Amino acid sequence: MKSSGLTVLFLFLAVGTSAAASLASVEFLGFSTDGKYAAMEQYWIEDGSGFPGAEIVVMSVTDNSVIRIFEAQWTEELMYESGVEICYENNMNPAREIVLGYAESFLDSLDISSENEGVHCVCHPLTDMGAEPDSVLFVTWVGSPMWMGPELSLSLQNHSEEPDSPPDWLSMFETPVLLEVLITDANGSAVMHFRDNSPQPGHRYVSNYRIRDVYVYDDSLTAIILNTTEPGFEGPDGMFRMVTGVLSIH
Repeated sequence: MKSSGLTVLFLFLAVGTSAAASLASVEFLGFSTDGKYAAMEQYWIEDGSGFPGAEIVVMSVTDNSVIRIFEAQWTEELMYESGVEICYENNMNPAREIVLGYAESFLDSLDISSENEGVHCVCHPLTDMGAEPDSVLFVTWVGSPMWMGPELSLSLQNHSEEPDSPPDWLSMFETPVLLEVLITDANGSAVMHFRDNSPQPGHRYVSNYRIRDVYVYDDSLTAIILNTTEPGFEGPDGMFRMVTGVLSIH
């Protein structure tokens, strides 16, 4: 049963962030045909400046490493048209088109495509208030209501870790955490596990992770998309991180 503290935390993330800070949207762009790579897009409107932002992250699935990041470079001049300020909404975010243009040839070279989504095993957007933030049961495929893949258990641990020489403003936010991901089979045996040994680039000050999506390709190649809570200009921002790995299922 979820604690009231966790419920309050995610109510704040889902409601407070959308009113006072950035809340990104996410799209899984798929695996490569050979399953070696996966890509995720996220896009947002920056709190404070109102600048549209977007990035595409391409990862090596087997070793959970980032191989390329594409970012849209937005400037204040692009916020005006004929001297009139443009107020962008995230559902019409022009940074998406820019960053997709940057990344298109690279994604094509790796044969990454939405057609290679695999099985979308889990989908828990922030609007799903009944979902446990740090654990979920899933199967990797379903043939029929009576014929499906092995049941697996995914759990997260957020390990508090005070950073070295933190900026003064960090004291206004929650303590950063290091992420641990564990997937076990029905016998409790680990089939995928990793833990951050140090703060990760782009996620150095994340204070909480939450399970959002799980994709499995070719029965074992796995991409997990996580909600993140991290410092923003007017409050905590809601962003995303993708982690990957291979399920050791026999």
